[in-house]
Amino acid sequence: MNNYTWLLLFVFSASISAQTITGKVYNEKSTAKNIGVFNLTTRDYTYTNEEGDFSIEASVSDTLLFSSAFYKPQNLIVQDKHFKTTNIIELKTQVNTLGTVNLSNTPKFSTNKYQANLATQIQNDIKNRPYLYQPPPNPQGDLTLLIDLVKDLFKSKKVKENPVKPMTYKSFYSLFNTNNFFSENLLKNDLNIDPKHIPLFFDYCDTKTLNEDLLKEHNQMILLDSLIKFSKEFNSRIAETDTILNTD
Repeated sequence: MNNYTWLLLFVFSASISAQTITGKVYNEKSTAKNIGVFNLTTRDYTYTNEEGDFSIEASVSDTLLFSSAFYKPQNLIVQDKHFKTTNIIELKTQVNTLGTVNLSNTPKFSTNKYQANLATQIQNDIKNRPYLYQPPPNPQGDLTLLIDLVKDLFKSKKVKENPVKPMTYKSFYSLFNTNNFFSENLLKNDLNIDPKHIPLFFDYCDTKTLNEDLLKEHNQMILLDSLIKFSKEFNSRIAETDTILNTD
């Protein structure tokens, strides 16, 4: 039996062993939508729908990761029983340990000390959980503790109501993976975004709540102008954080 035959048998056996696993994701109050479901073994991924339902291809012993910026990540080691039922996943809300600083009640608050503590937390988390900082099959898999920490540098926790439909993380990810003009080259060469920071940049753009109408072709230049502005702000923030990390 030649090598080609062995390869075909391997691929065929792998396709047979892979099955569809289904389930529903809940939080403390109701079903949870738009939760990332990642098969860390095969690098496949999907999201829960509006009712919290998901389905994904997996094999016994595969590891599924349920991840979102607002919930603690949870793993599921696939067993044979998981293919025979609708699996229920319960996620706990991610607690932001930094909290909100009330400057009027804390006159001795030091901005430098606060940023140094933030940098230390990020650095320690990179050491303890390096897999969270590697590019996933979909960058939204990075939205864990790093996003929770750095978001305090980017925006206020009070989110203003927006009557228009805003562009989301998924909007930017889809745009730069399907549009010929808004490409990875534009991100790296024109917006000067380091490839390892692209997922974080998408999340930063998400916080700006741009009108989704900017995705239309006739608004292309308006959107580009906004992205240029955001990239300058983002790179400035990243440079500040890197300076703190390097001097810590």
